[in-house]
Amino acid sequence: MSARPEKPVWMSQEVYDRQYGIPERNNKPQNKNDSIADPSKKDDEPKLNEANGQEMTQSSESQKPIFRIAKRKHQQFDLEEKQRRIEISRLRDEQLKKHEIELAANRTINVDQIVRQHYNERTFIANKARRNLSPIIKLRNFNNAIKYMLIDKYTRPGDVVLELGCGKGGDLRKYGNANISQFIGVDISNASIQEAHKRYNSMRNLSFQVILITGDCFGESLGVAVESFPECRFPCNIVSLQFCLHYAFETEEKARRTLLNISKSLRIGGHFFGTIPDSEFIRYKLNKISPEVEKPSWGNSIYKVTFENNEYLKNDHEFPSPFGQMYVYWLEDAIDNVPEYVVPFETLRSLGDEYGLELELQMPFNKFFVQEIPHWIDKFSPRLKEGLQRSDGKYGVEGDEKEAASYFYTMFAFRKVKDYVE
Repeated sequence: MSARPEKPVWMSQEVYDRQYGIPERNNKPQNKNDSIADPSKKDDEPKLNEANGQEMTQSSESQKPIFRIAKRKHQQFDLEEKQRRIEISRLRDEQLKKHEIELAANRTINVDQIVRQHYNERTFIANKARRNLSPIIKLRNFNNAIKYMLIDKYTRPGDVVLELGCGKGGDLRKYGNANISQFIGVDISNASIQEAHKRYNSMRNLSFQVILITGDCFGESLGVAVESFPECRFPCNIVSLQFCLHYAFETEEKARRTLLNISKSLRIGGHFFGTIPDSEFIRYKLNKISPEVEKPSWGNSIYKVTFENNEYLKNDHEFPSPFGQMYVYWLEDAIDNVPEYVVPFETLRSLGDEYGLELELQMPFNKFFVQEIPHWIDKFSPRLKEGLQRSDGKYGVEGDEKEAASYFYTMFAFRKVKDYVE
């Protein structure tokens, strides 16, 4: 047999023997490292194995950066693919929403399904967000201050309150401060009602009963929604609608059904109050736009209003009908291009008269806030008080948030003076 080549230091003895064969016993070892040919060298084997192991480790480690680079490239590809899919999904959702808005503008579909889907999605998004980092936190604080003032002005200890469009129960604590005895909340979004239940269960020191119901409080009789809840104590002392009555003005039928639900739920002497977009401010903005503009629009970094047509401008600056005057509303970190409807306040007042509701007060947010803040500034929590402070040291909202809150919205309050006879 020909002489074997010298064994590389990185090759184990077993592999070397298998590849080049085992020499005869009377042959001399090929080199001083052939421990199998020379048993006297056995003691060196662990040292050689250790050396081999170190060499192999160093060799494998030298190859690792190549593997890591390949892995990073693969991860980068996965990330780009994920982002691409997210963007495709976003564009698809935008196209679908745009199509639904066009159908709603043409009255091909009912706006309820768009509203329900939006607030279901917003509930999920809000659960994953940190409220204190919201870009409209000052606006939210301002709106909460308005509701504190409004609730305190018309609610008395022991009252039974019905809130239509209650959302996630954000006003429960406010009614707790008013010492009511029962709160009945109804909302079209089941996800919002579930979140309201969680909110209520996490609250402490609320001494009043809370009943939360999923139901359509605008499109059908309220009796359908509350039928399974005999513990509801009707008639109520208060009916509240916060930032939602505009959905009822999709049609005259829905608006009338809503006012009927309110009137039948209230006891005589009880109050119906709420917050809505100010129709006079909307007119003011529309009047500044040229009639040639097909889709009148205005806004800023915080909010945007877009009408689907220019019928108001072409109709000598008058709405062709008090119902169904749709616009698309966007509010940063809150409302993502959802159809809403103008609530001409004189139409609301007139409907109120028909259903036994007499107007007591109507005032834009900015005026109501200025009127009430002197009585309230020492009642607010330190956190809310700080959240209301402007850069000049005064209280309220400023910048782009000012138009989106204090000018765009108005508050109102009616008192029930007589029962409605159908």
